[in-house]
Amino acid sequence: MDSKIFNGTKKEMVRHYIKQILIDGTIGFGMRLPSENELVKKFQVSRQTIRQAFSDLANEGLIYKQQGKGTFSKYRKNARQKQAIAVITTYISEFVFPGIVSGIEDVLSDKGYMMLLANTNNSKEKEAEYLRNVMEHNVVGVIIEPSKSAQGNINLQIFNEMSKKGIKFVFINAYYPDFDSSYIVMDDQKGAYIVVEHLLQRGHRRIACVYKTDDRQGVDRKSGYLQALDSYGVEIDNSLIGEYDTAGMYLFPYMFAQSVLRSDNPPTAFTCYNDQSALMVIQAIKDSGLRFPEDVSVVGYDDSIEVLSQDIGITTIKHPKRDMGVQGARFIIDMIEGRMKRPQYVYKPDLIVRDSCRNL
Repeated sequence: MDSKIFNGTKKEMVRHYIKQILIDGTIGFGMRLPSENELVKKFQVSRQTIRQAFSDLANEGLIYKQQGKGTFSKYRKNARQKQAIAVITTYISEFVFPGIVSGIEDVLSDKGYMMLLANTNNSKEKEAEYLRNVMEHNVVGVIIEPSKSAQGNINLQIFNEMSKKGIKFVFINAYYPDFDSSYIVMDDQKGAYIVVEHLLQRGHRRIACVYKTDDRQGVDRKSGYLQALDSYGVEIDNSLIGEYDTAGMYLFPYMFAQSVLRSDNPPTAFTCYNDQSALMVIQAIKDSGLRFPEDVSVVGYDDSIEVLSQDIGITTIKHPKRDMGVQGARFIIDMIEGRMKRPQYVYKPDLIVRDSCRNL
């Protein structure tokens, strides 16, 4: 290309040249690009101009840099049919995840991308393992729910390394504040406030909560619970607050509910981390010889499919599930194809009132 006849800025001149040699195959996939020094001499521009051009191309997913080795091509002809997007969730077949994964898969398949699916079982060690595996394959984007998101981002270095290579990220359900990324989440604090307010407006004041502590969602939902009680002038009773981590997710809600129901001043209602924990609380109520919801009310969160089959519907906050998956897939594709830089979206909570709460 003759730089004298190019109509554009110096940065665009360099960017156009590099993009052209990628497209015409002069530099094939995985091959090293000319060095900054070579391009400075060729175009008689500053090193900063070259770096800006490289940065733009990296943001488009066309090149990536390896420290101490150089800058390399990520471009493939007909790449859309071959490029892969990794989907890393904490779980796959449980809770809200079947709907999320289904939404993601439909969009990626329709747009010609391949989906690689993995689940961490909410383990940061497995999260690190899968992220490293992603870097070894032709993966251009990652849709991920962070593992134990309330406990900090111990894998920040890996995320940063992948980002420098041009890999795009969309976080779902939660995100790490120390990693600037695209995300799609619910306003869990507001959602918990709304569902607890529903109980308060029906006269309940002894409201027990069962929340998960190692996920950001649980921390935010507990905050919403406390705010709702404070707004209605209800004194906080710490004996009614049950908190558990991933290890206790299949047992603690039941055991805690049985314990507080045997106390001298038991609760008249429970608000739960999700609908699955709500089912455990309901079983504890029945096993304690009490009636649900006549004696004790229960509200959940997420509107899980499994719970809809119960005889008595649980009042809950609706999780967008499939729509979140669809939106996440659209975000990652728009980022890969250069239409968006770092989109972010927060779903407003939607209360679904069913038959699990009585008036006092």
